[in-house]
Amino acid sequence: MSLGDAELPALLATLTPICERAYPREACGWIADGVRAARPGTRDGFGFGDDELIALTRSDARALFHSHPDGDAELSARDREALALHPRPHLIVAVAGGRAHAATLFGWRDGAHVPIARFVRTRDGGPARWSPA
Repeated sequence: MSLGDAELPALLATLTPICERAYPREACGWIADGVRAARPGTRDGFGFGDDELIALTRSDARALFHSHPDGDAELSARDREALALHPRPHLIVAVAGGRAHAATLFGWRDGAHVPIARFVRTRDGGPARWSPA
């Protein structure tokens, strides 16, 4: 279960308004046959509980996503702890001042999430455009 390189810019364009609308809270959700947004998280935590993460591990979820309001597109120590038993890819979108501007896709390798692709937003107005960083 992975995300193809070709689909990531379009997926990020779909996630952009979800993450921006959630600001200043974290947006979170999963990607299966489309984007499924969960309830917004808090200012500094995504909205999945342990039971939900376990259920998602057994589901058709291809990846999880969440945003970092006024933060970077890196996994925090808290993220790493919460996702330690969830081997799906994870996409983090950085949102500053209500504008999504950077994203990192993390893959599962050797028992940990590691960055495998980074993106920057290259167009404002209209549909967002994203390019590899």
